[in-house]
Amino acid sequence: MARDQKRGAGRTEPGREDLHGREDLRDEEELRVQRTEEELAAGTREREAGQVRVNKHVRTEREQVRVPTRHEEISVERVPVEEGREASEADIGEAEISMPVVEEEVVVEKRPEVKEEITVRKDAVHDEEVVEEDVRREEVDVEDATHRGQRRGGEGQTARDTAQPQGPEHEERPGREEGFIDKAKRKLQGQ
Repeated sequence: MARDQKRGAGRTEPGREDLHGREDLRDEEELRVQRTEEELAAGTREREAGQVRVNKHVRTEREQVRVPTRHEEISVERVPVEEGREASEADIGEAEISMPVVEEEVVVEKRPEVKEEITVRKDAVHDEEVVEEDVRREEVDVEDATHRGQRRGGEGQTARDTAQPQGPEHEERPGREEGFIDKAKRKLQGQ
């Protein structure tokens, strides 16, 4: 009974932690420890990288254009008549004869005409960036400081083992009794 009281001293109820944040597992058959590591996951999100502005402005230039024109000019020719030719009375009198004279004048007209079309387009360009980030990974060391009666090499040897996947050379051998620590190691290694 004194032994039970001694074992129970400082013990917490199952599932409760002691002052140091450790669970008391002396009477438990199984030990469960979670090993955690961070995994790096990278993705993308859209953000505005700037903008494109297209501005039209007016520039005035003086242009010269040569335009061929045509016009009529008057020429007067007087031809003397032979003597002795008589004029009729009907031909004498006042009269006004008009003859139109034509010329071409230059007419300037300005009209808009499309000369070019500008297209501004956004194209998605796929690229790749390399990102580096530190990730944390928990490693679990199991220290076996138990004393077993039939062991060679003397008293309690200490075996330190890091919880990493093990190959077939570390598999359980038949005929060997598996202890509590060995079970814990196997569970930590996911076997």
